[in-house]
Amino acid sequence: MPRFTFISGCEKLAPPMVKGRLLAGATVLSLLVLAATVGASAQTATLGVLVNQILALFPRVDGEVLEVQGTTVTLSIGQRDGLVAGVELTAYREGRELRHPKTGEILGRTEEVVGKVAVRQVQEAYSTGAVVEGTAIRPGDKVRVSAGKIKLTLLPIVEGVKNDLAEAATYELIEALNRTGRFQIALGDAINVWLAQQGIKGQEVLEGKGLAQVGLRYKVESLLVVAFSRVQGKPYMDVRLFTLPGPNALLTTALFVPPSIKATPKGDFSASGKPRESQTPASTRSLLSRLLTGELDAGTYSSGESSMPLREVAKFPFAVVAMDVAVGPQDQIPRMVVTDGERIYLYKIVERTLEPQWTYQADARGRAFSAQLADLNGDGELDVVVNRYHPNPRLLMNSFILTTKGGKPAVLADEVPDVLLAVDVNGDGIKKTLWAQPFSQNGFFKKGDAQRVSLKDGKLVTEASVRVPSTFRATGATFANSAGKGSPRALAFIDEYNRLRISIDTEDTWRSATPVGGGGVKLEVMTQIERGGRSFIYTSEPQPLAVDLDGDGIDEIVIPQNQLPGRLAVVYKGPAGYRFQTVNSGFEGTVTALGAIPGESAPTLVIAVVRYQNWFNTVGETQIIMTTPD
Repeated sequence: MPRFTFISGCEKLAPPMVKGRLLAGATVLSLLVLAATVGASAQTATLGVLVNQILALFPRVDGEVLEVQGTTVTLSIGQRDGLVAGVELTAYREGRELRHPKTGEILGRTEEVVGKVAVRQVQEAYSTGAVVEGTAIRPGDKVRVSAGKIKLTLLPIVEGVKNDLAEAATYELIEALNRTGRFQIALGDAINVWLAQQGIKGQEVLEGKGLAQVGLRYKVESLLVVAFSRVQGKPYMDVRLFTLPGPNALLTTALFVPPSIKATPKGDFSASGKPRESQTPASTRSLLSRLLTGELDAGTYSSGESSMPLREVAKFPFAVVAMDVAVGPQDQIPRMVVTDGERIYLYKIVERTLEPQWTYQADARGRAFSAQLADLNGDGELDVVVNRYHPNPRLLMNSFILTTKGGKPAVLADEVPDVLLAVDVNGDGIKKTLWAQPFSQNGFFKKGDAQRVSLKDGKLVTEASVRVPSTFRATGATFANSAGKGSPRALAFIDEYNRLRISIDTEDTWRSATPVGGGGVKLEVMTQIERGGRSFIYTSEPQPLAVDLDGDGIDEIVIPQNQLPGRLAVVYKGPAGYRFQTVNSGFEGTVTALGAIPGESAPTLVIAVVRYQNWFNTVGETQIIMTTPD
């Protein structure tokens, strides 16, 4: 059982910090599946991450089309209705009333299906999407995902894994999906035979080849492809969810087959009994390995041999909207900066205890929505880059940069009208380069436009343009050497559809099919594009964390997935290319920020978890939690 140590002398910290107990099952990060009931419960918990992802794509929703602009539609349903980005809705038009010929009872209305809409952006009370099928959708039409059972065809593809093990894992997944009560599952054995006759290989199926014909030939609407293979010597499940006849990929995710699922005699798929214990001691397993085994579903402090000890180092009585962690180049002391939107707090991290360094009270010209640590002038002192925004058209973006002089905060630059991003373009371990992306009232970010800037006499001076993709956004972005040693450093960022993109120069090299990010500060922008103007809401994104989790010199990317509480995503470069895996952290709250401190054996992760206490997610309390050595 991990030990949780609470810091003493909390009253001395710059912001007020509340002492308390870390609740079991609420905010505890554990790296094994909970073994509360050994065996079936463990495998259910691990597969539960995948099941929850699939379930989130089929919410019981019914709304109305508010407006149509080209292929973009605005809908009357949003987050409060359970809608998430990536969901595909059926659009239909109601016709005449149907009455019972004898009783006169109104039985309903006739319906005409007019197309399909893929949800792209989801706000609290409304959402926007793109028309993916049909051309006749108009305001007043209805959209929905049926409240009845969804017909889902499961297509297992097995290569390099024992058939008995793949079979057992497949039936465990089917049982977990059936338990939700939302799906009617069918196995795609006939589809597998047809694909083999057409010479379509497993990897091609994952890319969608031949699936349009499958949809028409077998009357399949939703196809769940589960490709079994071996990666890093372990059985691996690469999962894709397609809607047909598109095919449109709604979900791309993966996980290692849970160790609790064992190959069983044919016809026996219960996989009951004591799960096989790992042959590798927890202390010798890398953090990446422990994340990717799918063993992050625990609901309590520990589930046995591979649990990860944690420590709550702070509890703030406010919502932390941004955080960053870095090691000071001059004194080699780790520091952490946090902001509640109004104040900036800088701490030293000494033996996993926070020591306040200074607090900066910003003026009322805006609300901070990001804060980063960087060494911009090479003096070895960490600077703080803060993005700040105010909806008043006379203010808008007015970012600023702070440094430390004589133990107190000092302003290096103020009233910057751009969105700022500090980046580590050379892989030095500290952000030394500053980018600026112009603000635009149409889209918040000026597409494809970014400049490298430097500090001179309290002003930012443009040095050169930076080549970035047209989809680049200067919040929720980082550099990483995730492509491998000797390869150019890649830019990872969250696009407007909440997909993580990895690009080199202006070319995209990979894009997630599953939403990431979310939970950031909502920023209102008034535009004059339409008569009388209109208010748009843009949501800032958490910074992806580029960190070497397994000591091989190649960065993995960790990013919150606040579309589902407590989820994190890990993106790593494996033998088969980039892999995306969702894990359940066990936190009950919004993960607003991640940071890391390099270590000799493994990095120390720093996590900010917010429990919001109001509808608008502006009031709450925050726990700062750190991993500790085994």
